[in-house]
Amino acid sequence: MVWYGLASGADAIGQAWGWSEAIYRTWYVAGAVMAAAWLGLGEVYLLRTTGYGEFAAAGIFLGSIPAVYRAGKLLQAGEQTGMEAAMALAFAGIGASVVLGFVAWEWPEWSGHAALIALVAGSGYAAFQVLGAPVTYAEMLDPLTGVPQGAALPPEVRMLTPMLNIGGALMLFFGAFHSGWAYWREGRNAERAVSNLFIALGALTPSITGSLNRWGLTTSFYLGEFLGVLFIFAGFLASREVITRRGRSLIASFATGRNPGHQTKIASSETRSRR
Repeated sequence: MVWYGLASGADAIGQAWGWSEAIYRTWYVAGAVMAAAWLGLGEVYLLRTTGYGEFAAAGIFLGSIPAVYRAGKLLQAGEQTGMEAAMALAFAGIGASVVLGFVAWEWPEWSGHAALIALVAGSGYAAFQVLGAPVTYAEMLDPLTGVPQGAALPPEVRMLTPMLNIGGALMLFFGAFHSGWAYWREGRNAERAVSNLFIALGALTPSITGSLNRWGLTTSFYLGEFLGVLFIFAGFLASREVITRRGRSLIASFATGRNPGHQTKIASSETRSRR
């Protein structure tokens, strides 16, 4: 959440007082490189004994596909240097996913630590590349919407982010969904099931609009961020006792098919009759 706050703060400062290279780099490192990946790491630790580490490895593997695709395009174009860099990145991502999957299979209790090591190395390298890459000032913002975009950085730098934010977003979404489903299936803590559903939606929504931003579709970017925070906050509230104490009777009534208002009236009339 610290990274998410830094990215949002840099965006707010840039929109209010104007963008600079420092603000843009802060926005990109905190938002595109760090936020989703580190949020997803928490889910790997929480669910490390449930076989979830293998799923984390699959997320990193999927995030490596754009690098493989770019390497193929550069190979067709005869750009040897760029192709080699893309292939090196693809092999690094695929190798990390294989190692993490093996650790999660053999020693699931260590999968969180393995994911942490991979994330520190990957996000550190990506941040170093972003901070040292040239920035095209004219490409910082979408000229139609004024929304910040990644086009100001070279393609070989932008290629570093998918395996971090795709993998992280998948971990956060499916981790929350898995927890919510487990609570719902066991028939207990229905409010926790609702809470995790909101958190899953909060992870999915900005991930979709952020991916659209990557392809130059920036219109819904801020809406996705707003809905993401709103859903996650709703999930936090739904898990709190002060909120669920009042809603527990409503949830139970829906589960049993009874009218909660009718039950309240019956209870009140019984209390008056005893008096």
